[in-house]
Amino acid sequence: MDIFIARQGIYDEDGKVVAYELLYRNSLENGYNPLIDDEVSTYKVIDNISAFGLDILTNKKRAFVNFSEELIKKDIATLLPKENVVIEVLETVNPSKEIINKLLFLKELGYYIALDDVVDVEHMINFIGVIDIIKVDFILSTNKARRDLAYLCKKYNIKMLGEKIENSEALNEAKELGCVFFQGYYYSKPSIFLGKDIAVKNTSIFMLLVELIKEDYDVDKVEYVIKTDIALTYKFLKFINSSYFNFLQEIKSIKQAIMLIGREELRKWLSILSVAEMASVNDGYANSIIIRAKFCEEIAKIIHCEDSASAFMVGLFSNLHLMIEKDINYVVKELPLNFEIKEALLGGKNIFRDILDLALAYENMESDKITKIREKMSISEGLLWKLYSKSIEWCGNIDN
Repeated sequence: MDIFIARQGIYDEDGKVVAYELLYRNSLENGYNPLIDDEVSTYKVIDNISAFGLDILTNKKRAFVNFSEELIKKDIATLLPKENVVIEVLETVNPSKEIINKLLFLKELGYYIALDDVVDVEHMINFIGVIDIIKVDFILSTNKARRDLAYLCKKYNIKMLGEKIENSEALNEAKELGCVFFQGYYYSKPSIFLGKDIAVKNTSIFMLLVELIKEDYDVDKVEYVIKTDIALTYKFLKFINSSYFNFLQEIKSIKQAIMLIGREELRKWLSILSVAEMASVNDGYANSIIIRAKFCEEIAKIIHCEDSASAFMVGLFSNLHLMIEKDINYVVKELPLNFEIKEALLGGKNIFRDILDLALAYENMESDKITKIREKMSISEGLLWKLYSKSIEWCGNIDN
């Protein structure tokens, strides 16, 4: 399915891009859609950040991401890397005690906080002590209001960003007032990124959220649900490979990844997926990949390969590059998989590649190749059929 996201440059006094604001889009039509709820928009932006890759979207510069009141209350911001994002508090957010405490918590963690669409002093006064940047709206604010804002910012050491800068007059005024950042059509309009993604089954997300509500949740059940949905597995591994987590160890199994991330961060991420728009997928094709992955795992077990979980991963991701229409080298590079899995997926010779080749040959009924590989592994023809039948049965039980 097609996915979209837009970015608009944020410039310094020398006219150089220092950051980008990331904006939700659901088509190539480049405009704000007032019918889309602010909370939903941010959920989709965060979901698409994972799909595209934050560094690719921002050229390794900071990203400004809008946050509504509800998202701040839910601590969703901690899913994003503090070194790479600025939390942009929407103008509709009420500076209640709860919100201020949530923002102070983020600030203590090392996040920068910006206040969006500021038009007067009253708008920002209750956020003083929390915000690092205010974005002054140069269309809706008056000259006097901007001067008053500049006075307060200088007094409290808050940086000013002039937004909706559409001509040289506005830019000159912004510089005279002390703005150090600038954004608007004078510099650039938002540009849209078009990408490919694969949809997650809503039932998978629901089952996981229900399980994760429990204090003594079953890790094995969570692993089972994730590993039986190829899209969910791919998104999950892309997510934990983000710079926020910065895990040093390579991932060998879904269960290992679940234990590394922890329940609360997993629940937050799933809540984003549950809201983000999901298109239908070709279930028949996806199921065939799941069968292949299970078949690889069963073959690994029968030949006493100690790492059957890695064999499952090789089978699961063997056609992923075709599903998302990306080069296999790019897909493998973006996932935090161990060396043996990556080598097998790229065609290198190891035990996992042999297992995958046997599974592929069996699917395509290439009898000579099947015989050659199974004899090398000392697997009888009858046993191979039993393993394949078991894999089909296992896949069939997924949705039951």
